[in-house]
Amino acid sequence: MPSEPLPIYKTPTAERKIIEIAKWSAKKWGRKIASDYLNKIEKIISLVASGLLPTQNNSEFSDRFTFCLAQQHYIFFEIHKDRLIIATVFHTAMNIKVRISEEQLGLRREIKRIEEK
Repeated sequence: MPSEPLPIYKTPTAERKIIEIAKWSAKKWGRKIASDYLNKIEKIISLVASGLLPTQNNSEFSDRFTFCLAQQHYIFFEIHKDRLIIATVFHTAMNIKVRISEEQLGLRREIKRIEEK
């Protein structure tokens, strides 16, 4: 019998980026395609939370976070105790290592707040 999926928490950074993806996609391709794209991202997150999709490690990106590729975006995760935390999201065209490094301090604070709940 499968275990229960981990509850999913998103950092404010991840929430903001998902909203930006939605807005940009709707403007570029229309609401229907944007909605389908976001549903695919959420499906990947749900599969990870259910343990059906393993995340990957890549020190070229981060020594801290694991990730999955969802369409044209990398979703970065941390698992803390009984929670799946969506730390951040980046488009595949970005310099991921530099961008994660820039966000590291803020993400550390956001994740700490989630852990304290």
